[in-house]
Amino acid sequence: MPTVDPSVLANSIMGKLYDVLTNGDDTVPKSENNFFSWETPGVPVVPEDFEFLTQGFTGVVKPAAVQTMLNATQAAAGAAPAAAGSGTPPPQQGLTEAQLAQLRAQDVSGLFQQAESLARLVDFIPDCASINGRKLSQKAVQSDNGSFSDVYEMTLKMSQVMQSVIPDDVQKKVDHFRSLLTATTEKTDLITGDKVQVSGPSPLVQAYTDKMTAYDNAALAYNNARINAMAADNPRDVQYFAINAPILRNQVKAAMDDWIGAGYKNQYEEINAFIAQVEGRDLSLLKQQYLDDLEKARLTGIASGSDFFYTALTPAHFATAGGWSHFHFSSGDFSRYTDSKFTAGGWQASAGASYFGIFGGSGSAGGSSSKSQFNSSFNSDHCSMSFDICQVAIVKPWVKTSYLNSHTWRFDQGNPDVKGQMLSDAGMPPKGLLPAYPTSIIFIRNLCLDFGDNSGFQNYLHQQEASHQGGGAAVALGPFCLGASGSHWSQSSSTQSSWGYSFTDQGLSVPGMQIVGYKCHVLPKAPNPSPDIKNWI
Repeated sequence: MPTVDPSVLANSIMGKLYDVLTNGDDTVPKSENNFFSWETPGVPVVPEDFEFLTQGFTGVVKPAAVQTMLNATQAAAGAAPAAAGSGTPPPQQGLTEAQLAQLRAQDVSGLFQQAESLARLVDFIPDCASINGRKLSQKAVQSDNGSFSDVYEMTLKMSQVMQSVIPDDVQKKVDHFRSLLTATTEKTDLITGDKVQVSGPSPLVQAYTDKMTAYDNAALAYNNARINAMAADNPRDVQYFAINAPILRNQVKAAMDDWIGAGYKNQYEEINAFIAQVEGRDLSLLKQQYLDDLEKARLTGIASGSDFFYTALTPAHFATAGGWSHFHFSSGDFSRYTDSKFTAGGWQASAGASYFGIFGGSGSAGGSSSKSQFNSSFNSDHCSMSFDICQVAIVKPWVKTSYLNSHTWRFDQGNPDVKGQMLSDAGMPPKGLLPAYPTSIIFIRNLCLDFGDNSGFQNYLHQQEASHQGGGAAVALGPFCLGASGSHWSQSSSTQSSWGYSFTDQGLSVPGMQIVGYKCHVLPKAPNPSPDIKNWI
């Protein structure tokens, strides 16, 4: 009977999973600049953890929350006794407006907690140096320089960009156009009596805005009459539009013609478009826009009081949607993937890592933890695993990767704290402040395992469950969680939940959804400023 250690079996499974996700073939090219970082163990989650993705931050009164508050209200008030000789209970009272508002507030609070939890979960920098040898692809966080958002914000604030130099003839044209948009008049200061120069709109701008206002009024009159006719509750509105629509349209057309002719519409807009085109190439303005986008995404955690940046997943309905891919590993795959080679960003390592065994343990809020390992073996002819898998993209609208990859920025050379720093040195593996970052989350659900007739493994699971009652226990095969307990954010608070397992005729079944890893993108050399740039700001 061929036997196999759990660590070898787990690495074979990961070899096939890598083959599916990264190695590719002639149809699906290899992903050379990406690698996968695996959670060990996986993180159990529920669809309710991601409600904010579809609901936003608008509070909703949910039936379950209403029933909970009704029960609590009645329990606090005490149930009124039924009348003597009557078995009819007293009528149930509804919730007041104040109580409904409280439920909406609780729902909003829970949604913000969910958003903060997700943002902090993916706000990490993977330690690329660990993707070799013993810690092959195990999730390791590079935290010496802070989180991903910390490094990204520092990069924007502490970087210099190429100074844009406008040619003299273009600058003269810009100055001339600006003079057409402003007019300088001389006025007397009412207090001092001095003559002062005051800049204001030029006659061209005044004509443009006057004619624009006339056109807007004519368009509003036409639209208002049309809307009244479409949603009419009296015949007069319908008749008014049916009879006067040609007149109203002519007024709109005449106002537009007047705007173009006497209001210099085309000339004014061409002047502004030219100025915006020239000044829009100024990289300092572009970097400031990126900083503004970062600030717009900044939120403050209700419970923590610290800032985080809004992060989403797409598609938003992934947790409840169909179309998940099905992954299956059988005994026939074992020999093929026993000695798998994983390539990530140009460097390679073999699947000899021992951390992919079967481990059980627990942790507490105080930081104490315990860990044990299942040291028995399995019959490789009777080993199989299957689950549904889904790769969901991480969306950070405040991150501008085009800036990080650009050749038009560098760290401030006058600042000794950042001078000479690198986000990535493009080594194999890369080193730096930000050598890689997560771009997708790998979810699985409905995990099924079959190790044949192995009573020792069943006993090990039962022992782990019994020895860690109520203590955040987890049993894992590599990144796959076989049973755990933990907390998640519900609509109103942090809720303790358990994700158990069950043995059936088909083997071990672990229902529910869990995060098993992250797809990470390797950053090329950055900063990598062009040597042709001489002026920086």
